[in-house]
Amino acid sequence: MITIHEKNCTTFDALGLGALLPSFCVVTEELNGLYELELEHPYDKLGKWEKLENGCILYASTPKGKQAFRIYNIKPTMESITVYARHIFYDLMDNFIQSCSITAQTPQNALSSLQSAFNYAMPFTFHTSLTGTGSITVSSINPIAALLGAGEDNDSFVSVFGGEILRDNYNISFLPSVGSDKGVSIRYSKNLIGLEIEEDISEVATKIFPVGKDGLIGSPVNSSHINDYPYPKVRKYEDSSLTTQAQLTAFAQSLFDSGVDLPTVNIKANFQLLTKTEEYKDFVILEDVKLGDVVTVSNTKINFSKKAQVISYEWDCLLEQYNEVELGDFVADLTASVTSGEKSLATAVGASTEVKQVYGLISGKVTINESGLYICMDGTSTQDATKVFHFGNYGLRYSSTGTKGSWTTIIDSEGTI
Repeated sequence: MITIHEKNCTTFDALGLGALLPSFCVVTEELNGLYELELEHPYDKLGKWEKLENGCILYASTPKGKQAFRIYNIKPTMESITVYARHIFYDLMDNFIQSCSITAQTPQNALSSLQSAFNYAMPFTFHTSLTGTGSITVSSINPIAALLGAGEDNDSFVSVFGGEILRDNYNISFLPSVGSDKGVSIRYSKNLIGLEIEEDISEVATKIFPVGKDGLIGSPVNSSHINDYPYPKVRKYEDSSLTTQAQLTAFAQSLFDSGVDLPTVNIKANFQLLTKTEEYKDFVILEDVKLGDVVTVSNTKINFSKKAQVISYEWDCLLEQYNEVELGDFVADLTASVTSGEKSLATAVGASTEVKQVYGLISGKVTINESGLYICMDGTSTQDATKVFHFGNYGLRYSSTGTKGSWTTIIDSEGTI
């Protein structure tokens, strides 16, 4: 049931102005991006359509439960009336931050400081489970731009702290990931009706020249996929914090481990069309995933598999099911801002919200944060693992008593074993 509510409503337990009888209603959401609703309503004899006014709030089904959307555009035709609405989160576009300077604050304190700088109070609560400290300076900007920014260095909360946004009516959260890897796996070897597949090898690297501090160049490192292409795909990657050959070699290998030697993958699954094919049973599992979830996609034709993230969806509010789910490459944006065969990890991370999340906030068996790379040999994360390898400023170390125990150095920061 889709209900409509007064413009100043902040709770939606009651029916508000009443239930609607739309002929069409879909919600579209992108990861850290747009969140909108489109509704078409006939000119019914009960006059329900007359309640569709700019500024009124629609309360409709989504994969995360019912959410509020404010109408911002109305287009009547001879047969029906169509309205467009944004998630209530976008009310923040009408507010204003004159200036706000945040220095070395935790993510939660940074959110509080930004909220305190609003030109007027709004009924939103902001929460984050992100960690670390950071600095942000913004001026003459609306709160959404201050939170999500344009992907430039230090221009927003997300560009500084990373993370993904979870919008639940007036409750806004920034999390390391709004989804999880539920072990879902799909395999494909050809285009199907209802399945749009894009494989892009333009940014693939199969031979890396790592470059460190003061232009220190490491020995080239080859990928195990170097023979998958007619010629080696040679790229230069830089990290100015690296000072030894051992670190540069490990850095290059870590890039291969992250998938830079594999094609980027984008898959759009149209369920309305897929249901007409015999292969639909192989993809029906996607009906259970949510935005931000991680799926393993495998191409048996060229024998590779990699992680992809649910980056957008279209949801039918009337049938309460997906029309379409889009899977995007998990680290596709790592090289998106750099061309001509040169890849600066620092530049790419600064320019990409998604990559900053991957580079700075991966957690689990493999954890990457500001302290370096952790590999847990047991347990589920650095919180409960006892046998842990760590690669960071001290070199490669091992602990049999967890991250808070004692460490044994295997290779120090100078490359000495």
